[in-house]
Amino acid sequence: MADTHPDSIPPLPTSPVVHRRAHTYSRLTTAIAVLALATGAYALWRLDSTRDRVDQLTQQLTQASTQRDVLQSEIRTLTEREQTARQSLEQRLDALKEAPRQLQEFASALEELQGRAEGPERAWSRAEAMFLMQLAQQRLALDRDIDTAIAALEAADSRLASLRDPAVATVRQQLAREIQALRAAVRPDLAGIMARLANAEEQAANAAVLGIIAIERTTPLTQLPEGVFARAWAVARNAVAGLVTVRKIDSRGGNVVTLEEQALRRQHLQLLLYSARAAVVRHDSTAYRSALAGARQWLGEFFDLTDPQAAALAREVQALEPVNIDPPLPDVTKSSQTLQRLMPARRGPE
Repeated sequence: MADTHPDSIPPLPTSPVVHRRAHTYSRLTTAIAVLALATGAYALWRLDSTRDRVDQLTQQLTQASTQRDVLQSEIRTLTEREQTARQSLEQRLDALKEAPRQLQEFASALEELQGRAEGPERAWSRAEAMFLMQLAQQRLALDRDIDTAIAALEAADSRLASLRDPAVATVRQQLAREIQALRAAVRPDLAGIMARLANAEEQAANAAVLGIIAIERTTPLTQLPEGVFARAWAVARNAVAGLVTVRKIDSRGGNVVTLEEQALRRQHLQLLLYSARAAVVRHDSTAYRSALAGARQWLGEFFDLTDPQAAALAREVQALEPVNIDPPLPDVTKSSQTLQRLMPARRGPE
């Protein structure tokens, strides 16, 4: 059995662990110190940064406070201005409450002044318009001159338009209706009708008259021969040759008509046609139709309608007879009557 005496036990070697722990603690302390130092440095840096940031924020806050004070001052100024403007506006509005009455008084005074200043001019323009309306009525009644009547009514409307007076609005409306009615009126071709009647008159001068025309016997103008017997024989032969004339006639043309009667019948026909032409100038439809009816009847009784020229003349007269040379015209007196009611009554001499 081995010896277990304590003295026999070899001494244990010194454990290095103790030395390693001391070294570890030293390093840890150093690390902690370094970390604390770094932390302190970082904390100082952060503190400085924070202080700088706080200083910047303090400066910005000071500037903001200054700007706030400026804005508050401006707001107070604007408020004072607003109050001043509101008071001024209220004063003006209070003053404008009297504006309608003053404006009405001013309008009345202005209208009175305009009436005094423009009264003679308005009266003259209305009188001129009335004259033009009456002129249109006369031209229609006497000459049926529609173009001149339209021009006169348009001129009257222009005179009334220059007044700018609402009172004449009804007159202008009536004028517009009358002008439109005149433009739509039927206009016969009077110039063409008169030309046709004049041509018919010329044809009537050569129209064939019904009957036998008694022609005076004429001795043929021949040169007589020399010598007594030869001359006597020539005279006797010419006398016998003109004694008898044979002409074939019908039962209607059996009457003998002298040259004077022939000329009178033609002249009477021309006179009837001329009467119709004169009736066209006077716009007398009754006389026009009566003259053409007489011409048609005269042609049928005393002219040879088998002749082409006389037949054409009869057809022309028959075609012209139903033509209405005097169609009804519209009434243009209402506008002048309306204007007359607007014009003041004329005072007679006192």
